[in-house]
Amino acid sequence: MSKGPTRRRRWPRRFLIGGLVVANLVVFGAFFALRHISSSVEQNLNRDENVVRALTPTTAAPQADETLPDGSTPVRAAVTFLIIGSDSREGVEDLEGNFGSAVGRRADVIMLLKLYPDENRAQVLSLPRDLKVEIEGHGTNKINAAYAFGGGELMVKTVQSATGLPINHYLEVDFAGFAAIVDQLGGVTLTFPYPARDLKSGFRADAGTQRLNGSMALAYARSRHYQEFIDGSWTSIDASDIGRTRRQQQLILAMLAEIKRPSTLADAAGLVEALAGYVTVDATLGQGDILDLAWSLRGLDASTIESETLPTYGKTIDGRSYQLPKEPESSAVLAAFAAGEPLQFHQEGPIRVRVLNGNGVAGAAAAMADQIQGNGIEVVDVGDAERNDFSTTEIIARSDKLELARAVAEQIGFGEVVPGTVPDSVDVIVIVGRDA
Repeated sequence: MSKGPTRRRRWPRRFLIGGLVVANLVVFGAFFALRHISSSVEQNLNRDENVVRALTPTTAAPQADETLPDGSTPVRAAVTFLIIGSDSREGVEDLEGNFGSAVGRRADVIMLLKLYPDENRAQVLSLPRDLKVEIEGHGTNKINAAYAFGGGELMVKTVQSATGLPINHYLEVDFAGFAAIVDQLGGVTLTFPYPARDLKSGFRADAGTQRLNGSMALAYARSRHYQEFIDGSWTSIDASDIGRTRRQQQLILAMLAEIKRPSTLADAAGLVEALAGYVTVDATLGQGDILDLAWSLRGLDASTIESETLPTYGKTIDGRSYQLPKEPESSAVLAAFAAGEPLQFHQEGPIRVRVLNGNGVAGAAAAMADQIQGNGIEVVDVGDAERNDFSTTEIIARSDKLELARAVAEQIGFGEVVPGTVPDSVDVIVIVGRDA
C-alpha cells in the first residue's frame, strides 16, 4: 500500500523530463534542418553577378532588437524586384511542340513586384514587352530587346530609366523553370467562364474551375491567340500581347494562392529550398534575405496583392509595332506604384456585367440581373453558363479590374471574386451558383 503514492508522485517528474527531451529534440532538429536547407538553397540558387551593378541599393533593414525613441519598432522599407520571364527554350522537354525552337532569348514577362514586409501586402506592375524605350548603346527598341542585348544588367538599367522606379533585386525564370515551379506546387487553379483554347500555344481548358499542370500553365501564359467558346462559336478574347500580360498576372496570383503558408521558419526555408533550383537571382540577395522575406510575408495571399498593367496604346513606327505610354494614366500609375498608393483603375461609366445561370434554376440569372442593375452597374447580357453545377456564385474580372468585381460582389452580398478572362464588351461576369 505504501508504494502507491510514491509511484503517483513520479509521474509528474517523468512527464517533465519527457517534455524537456522532446523540446530539445524539436529545437535541435529544427536547427539542423535549417542548416541543411540553407546549405541546399545556397548550392541550388543561380546568381547573376553582373546585374548587381545596375541595382538600387536597399535601405538597411532594422535589427531585431532595434527600437525608436518612442519604443516602437521601425518599419522595414518596401523592396522592389524586377521579375523576368525569359523565352529561352533551354531545358524545355516536348511540351507538345507548341513553343518552337527559337534560338537566343528575350524577356517574355516583365514585372515589377513591390513587397511590403511589415504590411503583408504587395503590388505588381506589368510592363508590355513591346513598350517603346531607349536602350543604352542600342537606341530605340522594344523593352524586351534589352535582355537580348545585355542580359539582366541592361534589362534593369532600361526598366529603371523607362519608369523612373528604383529596382532593388532581380529574379529570372525561363520556360522550363516556370513549368517546373507550377508542377512543384502541385498545379494551379484558374476559373474559365467558357471553354478556352489557343491553337498556337496548345492551351485548352473546359469551362469552370480547372487545375492546370506546368505544361498547360505555360501554354496559358504564352497565349497570344486566346479564344473562348461563346454562344456556339470560338471567339477571340484578349488575343494580344496586352491580353497575354493580363493572363500572366492571373497566373502569378494563382501561384501565390497555391504556395503553402509557412507556419514556422523551417516551413519557409523548405519552400525556398523547393523553388531555389528554378530561378536566377542577383548576387546581393543572400539566403538569409530570402528566408527572411519568405517568413515575413507568410500572411501574403492573392487578396492582398494589387496588380496593374502600365496603360499603353499601340502604334506602328517605321514599320514596327510598339506600345507607347498612355497619358496621363501611365504617369499616374507609375507615381502610385512609387508611393505605395493604390493602383486604382478609373472606371468611366457604369460597370458592365454579364450574368450567367450556373445553377440550373430557371430564372436565376434574370433574378440576379434585376438585383444588381443600377447603382453604377449595368447588366448588358443574361444567359446560361456552360455548366449548371456551380456551387458558389463566381464574380470574374481581369486581374487589373478585380476592384470592379469586388464592387459587384458587395452589391450581391455573397459569392467569390476570382481573376479570369472576360470579353472586351463587359467588365465583369457573374456566374450564379447554388448559393443564390
